Amino acid sequence: MPPDQHGAWITSAAWQQDPDGPLPVLARAFQVAGQPSDATLSIAGLGVYCARIAGRRVTSALLEPGYTDYRIRTEWVAHDVTELLTAGRNVLSIDLGPGCYRSMPAGDRWTKIHTDFGDLGACAVLEWHDATGTHHLATDLTWHATLGPVRRANWVGGEDYDAHHLADLTTVENWPNAVGARMPSGLALTRKQIPPLERVEELPTVALTEPAPGVYVADFGVNFAGWVELDLPARTSITLRPAELLNPDGSIDPRTQGWGPVYHRVSTAESPLTWHPQYMYNGLRYLEIEGLDQAPAPDSVRGTVIAAAAEPAGEFHCSDERLNSTHRIIKRAVTSNMYSMFTDCPQREKLGYLEQLHLAFDTLHWNYDVGALLENTLQIAREAQAESGHLGLYVPEWDPFPDPWRGDVNFGAALVFVPWQLYRAYGDDKILRATYSASVRWVEHVLACRTDGVIEYGLGDWDGREPRHVPLVATATLARACTVLAATAAIIGDDADRARWEAQADELRALLAARFVTPDGTVGDGTVAELAVALQTGVVPEPRVFAAREALAQRIVADDLRLDAGEVAMAALLEVLADAGRHDLIHAITVQDRHPGYGYQLRHGATSLTETWDGPTFGFSQNHFMNGVIDHWFFAHLVGIQQSARSVGYRELAIRPQPVPGVTSAEASHWTPAGEISVAWTLDGAQFTMTVRTPPQVRATVELPDGTSTVLEGSLNTVGCTVDGHEHAVT
Repeated sequence: MPPDQHGAWITSAAWQQDPDGPLPVLARAFQVAGQPSDATLSIAGLGVYCARIAGRRVTSALLEPGYTDYRIRTEWVAHDVTELLTAGRNVLSIDLGPGCYRSMPAGDRWTKIHTDFGDLGACAVLEWHDATGTHHLATDLTWHATLGPVRRANWVGGEDYDAHHLADLTTVENWPNAVGARMPSGLALTRKQIPPLERVEELPTVALTEPAPGVYVADFGVNFAGWVELDLPARTSITLRPAELLNPDGSIDPRTQGWGPVYHRVSTAESPLTWHPQYMYNGLRYLEIEGLDQAPAPDSVRGTVIAAAAEPAGEFHCSDERLNSTHRIIKRAVTSNMYSMFTDCPQREKLGYLEQLHLAFDTLHWNYDVGALLENTLQIAREAQAESGHLGLYVPEWDPFPDPWRGDVNFGAALVFVPWQLYRAYGDDKILRATYSASVRWVEHVLACRTDGVIEYGLGDWDGREPRHVPLVATATLARACTVLAATAAIIGDDADRARWEAQADELRALLAARFVTPDGTVGDGTVAELAVALQTGVVPEPRVFAAREALAQRIVADDLRLDAGEVAMAALLEVLADAGRHDLIHAITVQDRHPGYGYQLRHGATSLTETWDGPTFGFSQNHFMNGVIDHWFFAHLVGIQQSARSVGYRELAIRPQPVPGVTSAEASHWTPAGEISVAWTLDGAQFTMTVRTPPQVRATVELPDGTSTVLEGSLNTVGCTVDGHEHAVT
């Protein structure tokens, strides 16, 4: 049961007197008689907490509890701690840090959001059985509290640590008593339902340089999100600065970390120390180390990748190493931003922006089981929604953006699109029902905010730099949202609403066609972005669709495959080109490296997908998955794993491989609610051969490149054809 039903919220009186100073440690000593059994710790925290018994972490979960709107609720978790208890004296301690619960400036450090919801605190109950019976140890004012070795911390700015102030757990009884924590009134506790954050990969230092005397730079080889960990000698004080980029002279270029300094300061005492941050994490590839008497051994500096422990859901590989590398940097960016919510970037912001969830949904779900994470985000979005229906750019909306950015349509539309995408991917309509009323309120709010029928505020086709094509893009998104809302209403059995939203979608498309499509079929200024969005939304009148598709392809070729698309238009562009069968053009766009794009990022050394198309040659986030939509094409088109139009949860498949020039083999697998699907094909001269493995009772319609089609049932099938269509064979 929630720990607050037995325990009190407590903190340190000394910390209350100086809330911008050293951070608190709570502790309680207790006795266990004989061999303990069935020991469970139920715990919740205000801020970031780390619980230990006898100095050992009670769980592998890191940076608990995760994001919620702390004005409304926080989460609790139960841990089995039986193996940590011993007969005799034990000590349960809880370290507390600020996280996003109290995000205040820490000296000159970069601080993204400014929040102060109350005291850092914890509420916990430990229950165990021993030789004398059942025992409960709950947080109350008999606990003790002191100030620990973390002297200052900020969620994005870094930490100061001084080992001279390590809390002595052998003298807990001599510490001052804990006091009650001031907290938001009406704060509720809910049990955590999402995967915890854990260490998922260890990265060695692959290079260590000295760009200036006494200044060392460790290179971990890839851009990642997590902790830096160092083995440090005694009596040492160092400063650590993370970075994603280097200057030409080999020094770090920290400009993507934020609009202020990001650093850690660490001091050891009379003993060597292995250190990593406790209350925050960094996004980085490089680490500057200053203050050592001599160069560190490379194996004394490590990186720890931290991410939500979501189950892997798919793999992709093909004969074109450029596509494999693109897939790798996209997956690295997804992993780096997969925390208790999907974040925008793991260094300067770490916020749960909403638009990328639906624009890049397929990329997320091909790679990981994201159902629980996204359902949790939708709950937080419903909690963040205003009475009017308005929804901000990110949730929880701790520190709102100013209007007109704040209400951008593509961000709020996650309330409509993500439930539908989850339903299609996982086959459970409960999320549609849970979110429908909030979706309706949001759409009605946006409809009421139009000017002369269109949306004139927001970011439009955001490209990481500036708003683009706002009225067309925003209003087209609203039209698609109405279409999805109609489909949702049909699933939940509301025929009146289905008809209402279908009519509204038709009205918006007609309005957009009248406003933005000229009689000769030109859309807006004729840009790739405008054409792609208009074609995806159905704004282009049907008699002109073929010509508009041709104009789109011709414009891309005339622009030498340069990507003139932000995150909204890029998703639309790939969908439109795939529908038109222009997979050759998609491949060419992906691999070209002359202009900013996927290939350009790789040519300039990107190891994770970047926020803007020009990647390492420009100083925005070097670890951002919003433009990772090409990963969907790898799985769904190049390899060919798709659902049929009427299927949910991958119960009925349409396997449509699309070989392109220069690719001679491709394979992918994906775990679905029905089981694992895998497809692998090879092209040897004119002979195309494909192996399809499907779960039992899953029906797959296979459409071969020569145009023939066959229905497969059973676990393993091999099919083949010649690419010129003269013959085919099924075995």
